[in-house]
Formats: sequence, C-alpha cells, structure tokens
Amino acid sequence: MILGRELEKKNILPVLNLCEKKGVKVDYMPKAKMQILCGAVVHQGYAAELADYKYLTEPDLLQLIGNTARPLILILDQIQDTHNLGAIIRTAEGVNLTALVMAEKGGAEINATVAKTSAGAIFHCPIHRTADLFVFLEKLKATGLKIVGTVMGRQNTIYQADLRTGLAVIVGSEGKGIRKNILGHCDEQVSIPMWGRIDSLNVSVSTAVILYEIIRQRLADRLI
Repeated sequence: MILGRELEKKNILPVLNLCEKKGVKVDYMPKAKMQILCGAVVHQGYAAELADYKYLTEPDLLQLIGNTARPLILILDQIQDTHNLGAIIRTAEGVNLTALVMAEKGGAEINATVAKTSAGAIFHCPIHRTADLFVFLEKLKATGLKIVGTVMGRQNTIYQADLRTGLAVIVGSEGKGIRKNILGHCDEQVSIPMWGRIDSLNVSVSTAVILYEIIRQRLADRLI
C-alpha cells in the first residue's frame, strides 16, 4: 500500500489500521511521484498493487443461477468505456445482481479505472467473461431465463414488459448497441421511453434505469 506523504494522518488512520490488521506493508510517496506510478488514474493519495482480478467461472455461474430463485443476469455486449463499465458494475452491485457477464474480446477489461469508478463494487459483484457470448446465451436459455434485449425506439417499453421472472438483460455498446447476431437470441426487446429531443441516455444511466425498474416490479409483487 502506498500513501501520499501530503495526506493528513487523521484522515488515513482507518486505512493504516486496516493495513495493520491485514498485514499489509505501507509505504509513503509524494503525490506527484505517485501520479507517475499510477498513470492517468486519479489516485487521491492512495494506491495499492492487487493480484489479477478473479472472474467467476462458467460452471460456478450456472450453479449460482440454479441456486437462485429469480436470477438477474446483466450481459454487456462490447461496452468499451472503462468509466461506463465501472459505473454499471456499481449499479449492478447496488441492486444485488446475481452476476454480470461480458465477452473476453471487444469490450473494456477490469482495470484500475474500472475499480475506482465502481467504488470497489467489482470486489462484491460476481463477473464472468465468456469466450463466445453467442454460445453462452444458449446455455442461459437452457436454464429457463428469459433473455431481454434493450433497444432504442421499441414500442414495448420497460414499463410495459413483465420483468419479474428470472432474467438475463443485454445492454449494447455505446455507439452501435446490441449486435444483430446477439439480438437474435432475445425473447423480448424493450426500450426506455424518451420524451425530449435527445433519443438516448448514456449506457451506464440507461442500465441503472432498467435494473431499478426490474427491482421496482419485483418489490411491487413482494418478490424481494
């Protein structure tokens, strides 16, 4: 653990106590030097080197789905911006998502920016990376989950759709949305209604809107 020398001790006491409890060595460094070490990430005077992120394996994910009454899986189809990914993971953890799934290629990877933007949620939200999203969707269907794709301009909105059952919700990339071959796996397509002059929301915002509508419907039916 590296801490900025300029930090006031009273502000870092909780961190120091936790490091002592966990047996983590603490070093001090000027913030300017830390910036060189951390790169473009805004470190705020705190930095730590972590082991590689451990993704949820496919067998463990399928077992988790089987052991959950109404699974809620979020599938990211080529989300490329690390800030969007971090914000999405933060919301996903906030609604106690069963798991988040993304492809190994074509999208952002878990890195320091994602970890910071997620406010640490990556360490609490199960995440699986699949080599073939197309094939994986078939496996999800076999578990009985309904596959729902989010697409702009559909007459069927999230407020009309029944989102109370076990779901796998697909969110597409920032520019192109869900790819056509992936969209073909969807049992239902839904949109977020827009009444202004802008026709879409930022992907992390739209994901939050969708996830909380799912929670709202389940709460209304006392399914949570």
